[in-house]
Amino acid sequence: MKSCRACARPLGGGPRIFIKRDDYSGAGFGGNKVRKLEYVLADAKAGGVEIAITTGGEKSNHARVTASLCARLGIRCILVLNPPAVSYEGMKPASLVVDELVGAVIHPVSHRDQRQPAMEALARKLRSEGRKVVIIPLGASIPLGAIGFVRAVQETKPQLERSGVNFNYLFHCSSSGGTQAGLVAGCRLFGLHGVKVIGVSPDDSSDAISTEVYGITRGIAGMLGLPEGSLDEELTVLDDYVGDGYGISTPESDAAIELVAKTEGIVLDPVYTAKAMAGLIDWITKGKLKETDNVLFWHTGGQLALFYSPE
Repeated sequence: MKSCRACARPLGGGPRIFIKRDDYSGAGFGGNKVRKLEYVLADAKAGGVEIAITTGGEKSNHARVTASLCARLGIRCILVLNPPAVSYEGMKPASLVVDELVGAVIHPVSHRDQRQPAMEALARKLRSEGRKVVIIPLGASIPLGAIGFVRAVQETKPQLERSGVNFNYLFHCSSSGGTQAGLVAGCRLFGLHGVKVIGVSPDDSSDAISTEVYGITRGIAGMLGLPEGSLDEELTVLDDYVGDGYGISTPESDAAIELVAKTEGIVLDPVYTAKAMAGLIDWITKGKLKETDNVLFWHTGGQLALFYSPE
């Protein structure tokens, strides 16, 4: 966890900002997916799974980390991938390069709506051949995966206590819902009741993401033997910073990348964390956060989306 003081100066001051560096966590260049897959792939390995199938775009952090961890575990990985919203002729996204490097089998589809049917068809075929297969949903955003972020709160709580700072807000990027669900549930379970978890959408509407988060938090409660709804919280998901859509940067997200890089030497990614930081900056400039507030920004990784390789 890093204190981020310099980036507040160009904004005319504001709250104290700390950054949780989940972009440093584990295989496949790390990121928040490692925490979820720690549980999901452990369950698959214990169950004798031979092949894991998952999905995303060609720049997908989830796909890249899944493929990398499967390589470590000796599980064959099939990735159902659609083209990114932004591409360059003759260039290949860096995440796709890593996918291929670690031995994943790439099954291309032309549109994200085709991903789920393609995964199911591949799984049926392989199961008919006697292979043991697991389909990992997008982002590993299921209750078991979200337990990784419940544990992340348990890990972070003593770090917050050692800092001597009382935190008011936790900003992060929220898309498939598992990260936010785990953070919300973890804050309830470990007594961080004064921390308001703010999810910033890079794609879908606030209502759509909130529905996913509620479903996952209720699944977490069920896994832990808690009463239904006992982990429910009033959710905040901001969909004001999506711009033209998933994977398409905005002037505000580009400015956020430049500001944090030039003041802190920390690189954000253009798909997720830049839009989350743009939301945080907007709240600061509009006076929604006071100088006495303390904010934890959760860096979920994904910087490889900035880079391409010649085909």
